[in-house]
Amino acid sequence: ADESSNASREWNLEHDRHVMARLLEQVRPRFEAKTWEAFHRQMFDGQRADVVAADLGMPLNSVYVARSRVLSTLRREAAGLIDE
Repeated sequence: ADESSNASREWNLEHDRHVMARLLEQVRPRFEAKTWEAFHRQMFDGQRADVVAADLGMPLNSVYVARSRVLSTLRREAAGLIDE
């Protein structure tokens, strides 16, 4: 049973990665390049918001807003997938 639960867990992780990749692909065109980069660098590269703001020449608040807007859009899209 342990082996099948590990296989099931792996399948679920792979499925989640696939769904997330699809969601990211779907929403990316809706955002300006700088907004997307600010989101991506915080969420996937683990960079602090102040570092991202300095690197991109954005106000710190704009970096937080970028992350929030993209995450909100991803959540809406994910809810739509689940409802289908």
